[in-house]
Amino acid sequence: MTKIIFLSASVLFLAVGLIMTHYLEKKKWLPNRWVIGCSVFLIALIPTLLFPTMPEFIKQTIYGISGLLAVIFFESSRLLAEQNRRGQNQ
Repeated sequence: MTKIIFLSASVLFLAVGLIMTHYLEKKKWLPNRWVIGCSVFLIALIPTLLFPTMPEFIKQTIYGISGLLAVIFFESSRLLAEQNRRGQNQ
């Protein structure tokens, strides 16, 4: 039962990241992918180093945000590669 819950949560997590990426791109709010890529690590690293006794709930929230940003980074990279491929084929 735990495996099914974990698998479902993982798929939902990825789906939310993909939906957020496409929404931000449609609204022209998607920042540079390298800014997102660097912030993935910094969002998780800086608070953990500065506040080692942070409550577990806050740590998990920070890790979740960092994970969503990682999904957005990879999806925006994929979209950029597709745009470049389409531009070369025309």
